[in-house]
Amino acid sequence: MKNVDNLIQKFQNHCISDEELQQLEQWVKSSKRNTYYFKNAIEQDYLLTAYSRQDEKLPKLDDIFRQTKPSPKRAMPAAVFKYAAILVVGLFTAALGFFYFNNQTEETYNPGGITFTYSNGETISIDENGQGTLTDKSGNALGVQKQDELDFTASTTKSTTYNTLKVPRGKRLNLLLADGSRVFLNSESTLRFPANFPDTGDREVYLTGEGFFDIAKDAEHPFHVNAEELQVEVLGTRFNVNAYHGSEQITTTLAEGLVILRDKKQETRLVPGEAGIWKVNEKQIEVSQVQVANNIAWIENRLLFIDEPFETIIEKIERSYGVKIINNNPSLAATRFNGDFDLNTEDVKDVLDAFTTIDFFEYSYKNNIITIN
Repeated sequence: MKNVDNLIQKFQNHCISDEELQQLEQWVKSSKRNTYYFKNAIEQDYLLTAYSRQDEKLPKLDDIFRQTKPSPKRAMPAAVFKYAAILVVGLFTAALGFFYFNNQTEETYNPGGITFTYSNGETISIDENGQGTLTDKSGNALGVQKQDELDFTASTTKSTTYNTLKVPRGKRLNLLLADGSRVFLNSESTLRFPANFPDTGDREVYLTGEGFFDIAKDAEHPFHVNAEELQVEVLGTRFNVNAYHGSEQITTTLAEGLVILRDKKQETRLVPGEAGIWKVNEKQIEVSQVQVANNIAWIENRLLFIDEPFETIIEKIERSYGVKIINNNPSLAATRFNGDFDLNTEDVKDVLDAFTTIDFFEYSYKNNIITIN
């Protein structure tokens, strides 16, 4: 359309007629390239004039963006990338804010803090950087907190009742259980365990989420990690269990030693370098060779994904950084990516900005909520 620049200028000056607005709307909706062209024009104008009000015609242009459907694209071959701050997507957020966000209700996302629930149901908060002693109602010591670790080896209680530790998104915590076994608990995870294991019988804990276990050897008392209908049995070994609520599979990755996976119908042994995947719906266990370091990268505070779809990566980002992500760009969901980020030095905006260097989208970040458009 030859007069598109003129129509865009009229739109920017708030003097566009209904007929001209309809022409501009049709042109923008006709292709992804036209949509980008219009956005770029609006961005440049915003930087010069700084819109301070919302025109009554703007909601109609908002519909253009909501209805414009990018042309289908093939899932790109996963290209390994590292963060490079070469796009400032905040420009788009500022320039187009009056389209996307002016009418939205203010919303805040807070994943909460770490909690410890006693066997009697009483719940207390755990400061991940705090220090102190956890005691029961009788004053007996259950465990000692040393910043990001809870140590139950010095427990003076004889109780074998179960307590529950809940770690929300954006947090992690380490445990030293009464038998000397160490557990690294990932974000959005829950572990049920006793302050003391019984003198007879097996050692049992219950996991939802993800944990890396370094189990103290005790041939007379096998250690069981229970996740839904799957049980992982060990004597003394190091392994990772990924069993997030709602997932279609539970993955056990063996780093050292020997583990036995079992459910009501079957039993499978793993050797180091193998992962056992229990299919929740099929009730089947599949075994495969894996790179163990990749499956346990999270314990080194790394956000790692290899040939994974964006919809799965979103879940990892939400857990790692304690944010909520709203993806309004469905074409991204099945696109696969590789990435490796250091959670100690790279924040969530570093991660998202890296994606924008590969696949065009803009996002907003406010009150712990990320909206991808």
